[in-house]
Amino acid sequence: MGSSTSTRNFGFRRFTNIVREGRFRAPAAADLMLGTGVEIDPTSITDPQTVRQIAAAGPNDLGGGGILGLVGVLWYEHDSQSYVGAPAGALVQDYNLAPRGRMVQVIHGAGAKVWFRNTAVDTTEPGLNFPAVRAAVTMVDQLGGAGTLAVGDLLAWNGATTRWAKTAVIAEAVMRVTYVDHDLAVCDAEFLL
Repeated sequence: MGSSTSTRNFGFRRFTNIVREGRFRAPAAADLMLGTGVEIDPTSITDPQTVRQIAAAGPNDLGGGGILGLVGVLWYEHDSQSYVGAPAGALVQDYNLAPRGRMVQVIHGAGAKVWFRNTAVDTTEPGLNFPAVRAAVTMVDQLGGAGTLAVGDLLAWNGATTRWAKTAVIAEAVMRVTYVDHDLAVCDAEFLL
């Protein structure tokens, strides 16, 4: 995939059967990272098409009793307007948040495949006009180092930690892990629904 289809921590592997539900609005008051587990926000009175992170202890959350309604992964395609006023040397991979209040997509579809990568704190190369340090990002629990994530594990959203996490409950699983590299802290996962 080209750089326009990925960030440093999330991207697409296979588009087979992918469903790109569009015309949803990112929250106006919260930053959501691309690759976040999202659902339609039932509390949004001003815009019933607003998405939110899958709510902790809600029905679509890890331990919440199973999937209800539309759930998927947040996606936003940054375009040339993203770079207006951006630092020199900025890359599309550096834009890993959906702009607040903008129209976004909810990605899902049985058979479609995505990848996640956990990254440690990262300093940039000298001379670039980036922030001195990029914060660590954890997309999937138990991925990297001595993690226990394995091929075949089911992933559900954990709203308490705001990460994807292993589950043994098929009813709450959104994806199944198809590849893991703990040295690179990367995994692939295929949508179940």
